[in-house]
Amino acid sequence: MDVVELTDANLSYRVLPAERKGLTLVRIPKDEAKFKLCKILRKNNAPKGQVQYGLHDGRSLTVQPTDGEAASYSTNDTLRLSLPTQKVLGHLKFEKGNFALVVAGRNLGKSGKIVEFQRGTATRPATVTIEDSAGTKFDTMVEYTFVVGTDKPSIKLEA
Repeated sequence: MDVVELTDANLSYRVLPAERKGLTLVRIPKDEAKFKLCKILRKNNAPKGQVQYGLHDGRSLTVQPTDGEAASYSTNDTLRLSLPTQKVLGHLKFEKGNFALVVAGRNLGKSGKIVEFQRGTATRPATVTIEDSAGTKFDTMVEYTFVVGTDKPSIKLEA
């Protein structure tokens, strides 16, 4: 989800997973280069009653519980952060009906709507069923999914 800008050439790219390829650069418009999506991996209580979120790219975000919606984010949700100020611009919940991108595993680079969620057990990880635009359903682990939109992706996913 990193954004790469070539200022001299006036070009912007987002690093995204591609089916059967690994990572690829997707050219994005200037308005999309102003934000980055970050998945919440951890949620902890911090000193002074604050809530600390650990994001997929290694950064931490600390908020006051009085910040309303900011204190109610959950793990696997996605935050939309402004670049370069790192302010939270929006929040996408990990729930049925939202649009997700698979970022690891055999379904790498595939995307679609979340249609079902199965809780994990001690011996089986939590999984989701995703339906792509062709109507094909596939299962993947929750940790491999990244919510990128509600009805449709909020970022450009293909070149």
